[in-house]
Amino acid sequence: MAGQRKCPRCGAALPGFVDECPACGMERPLPLPWTIYGLMALMLAAAAWIFIDLQSIARAVLGVRGGFGGP
Repeated sequence: MAGQRKCPRCGAALPGFVDECPACGMERPLPLPWTIYGLMALMLAAAAWIFIDLQSIARAVLGVRGGFGGP
């Protein structure tokens, strides 16, 4: 059979759609979908937006003394 997969560790033929090699017991890692990286970046940005004090950063960078919207 031309398209039969082989175990990367021992080289045994893997029958069908198995997640573990019957000869050596090596488990095949599951690939991560590409969307997981976008979701992780979105969660990191949301956590930064919630937990970082943006007014203190604006005071340090811009020299604003009274905060936003005030004299």
